[in-house]
Amino acid sequence: MRSDEKRPVAENIGKNGILVGKIRQKLYAHLLNRIKESIANEYYLEAIALEESFISDRLESYCTHKGTIRQSKLELGHLLDHVKDGVFSPDLRKKLWDWRQGRNDCLHEMAKFGIVETPTWDEKMNNAKIFAECGIKLVRETDKELRRLKSLDKKSK
Repeated sequence: MRSDEKRPVAENIGKNGILVGKIRQKLYAHLLNRIKESIANEYYLEAIALEESFISDRLESYCTHKGTIRQSKLELGHLLDHVKDGVFSPDLRKKLWDWRQGRNDCLHEMAKFGIVETPTWDEKMNNAKIFAECGIKLVRETDKELRRLKSLDKKSK
């Protein structure tokens, strides 16, 4: 999907004749299983990347539904900028913002260190483990929050 393409919604039919919602549901199930496997097998960086993908997709879905974005494939930080409308949990938004910053350090700073700070590989991987374990909780919280908001939207119609 190009970044300027519209996001397919659950009610759309995919080119294979299956509802997009059903396709996405299967994809999420595989994704969650892979995240759990990655953490269990100590592939923390993979888990973090997959968690970010899931969280970003859910936020993109919400923002598209609310009409605050018109494009796909926005970065997590940009998506979080679009959920400030007072309906989305400010506590969860802050947790996601903080996790995003730690995720960036985990994924983009593995080979880097400063003059004063010289962490070992094990210290970096332990930090990645912490963010991977936190990330799976945030995946669940984000999904729960977006289900809550979707339910509120249905009730208000």
